[in-house]
Amino acid sequence: MAESYRIIPDSRRVETEVDIRKVRAAVLAHLFYEDQVEYSKRYLDRLPNGIDRIILSAKEEILAQFPSDRYIKIRKENRGRDISALLVAAREAIFQYQYICFVHDKREKSPDDREFVELWRKNLWDNMLQSPEYVANLIDMFERESRIGLLVPLPPHQGDNGVWLKGNWGGTFGLVRNLAKLLGLAVEICYDAPPVTYSTVFWARTKILRKLYSREWTYSDFPDEPMRDYGELNHAVERILQYVAEDAGYDTAVALSSTFAAAFILQLKEEADRMWERAGSVFGIRNYRDIDVYGQRAETIRQFQKAHPDLYLYGAGRAGKDCLRMCTLLGIVPAGILVTDRKDAPDEIEGIRILSVSELEISDRTGILITVYETDYQNAIISSLDRMEFYAYIVY
Repeated sequence: MAESYRIIPDSRRVETEVDIRKVRAAVLAHLFYEDQVEYSKRYLDRLPNGIDRIILSAKEEILAQFPSDRYIKIRKENRGRDISALLVAAREAIFQYQYICFVHDKREKSPDDREFVELWRKNLWDNMLQSPEYVANLIDMFERESRIGLLVPLPPHQGDNGVWLKGNWGGTFGLVRNLAKLLGLAVEICYDAPPVTYSTVFWARTKILRKLYSREWTYSDFPDEPMRDYGELNHAVERILQYVAEDAGYDTAVALSSTFAAAFILQLKEEADRMWERAGSVFGIRNYRDIDVYGQRAETIRQFQKAHPDLYLYGAGRAGKDCLRMCTLLGIVPAGILVTDRKDAPDEIEGIRILSVSELEISDRTGILITVYETDYQNAIISSLDRMEFYAYIVY
């Protein structure tokens, strides 16, 4: 299934005829960490009027922090974490509503993960409950877009730690397929196309969840603590949600608040800048065309050097240095770098000597790789070589 994204305004209410006060909706929050209660309450306290707030927790001291006149409180067993909260503790409440949001707290396992997990937690809560206007606009989207059944936050992403770009089954592919069979889902689950549903945080039309609750889940279905990081039923359930929606005939979309999306674009730009800088300095890749032709260009140089062992690069500028990086990766050591005039040229570049074209001693083994990017310079070099009646050259 192709990924679909929705950027939803969070600072103003969109013009609509939908009255969300007439929509039956609830936000269910599973909370376990006492030091994160205030963080969660900032989002939950500002929900639009008419939306029920349901707190699920195994800890009475957490439930006590939410006033009974504003919150529905459900005590659960301390087993199964957020998944048992959703499938066992909240079971009786779910289908009283047209739409539900399910969220939970999150904490890093080690200090090294703190920055990533804080960004991930902000991702989860901001993209589900950013503001009263955002929540109203999100529900309005459900009302207007009849094909949308499930809205999820962006999968976790921060450089190499994220799974947004490459996806991640988390060792659960077989578990997800078995769970789909258990639930009677008629969908194709492909290993090469991981789902976009992670973390069990979402907004959903409750009618798409019927098959998820077709089994009478109990706390004993879930592993006791300490739970493994991957390969448990919990990890399969969070990834099955997209397929549950698909089986019910609905689409899944990634929801981003407009504020989060703006910050995320800046984050991506910073990461892209670092990647381009590294690609240039290590591989000599400067643009998308360089990526597209990299393999072909490398093979051309390899074959050319095989036919002309005494390989010279003609051009000591950026193109020459980029080509030299590719040669290094290919295990090719050029015989030298040619320039038209050595007047202002250094003696060598990365250990490869620089000489003027007039100093070149040509033999049957000699080949020249023209390494300048500007077309006018390329043509001037080609004309010069042609006048020398030297034709064993190619353009980088």
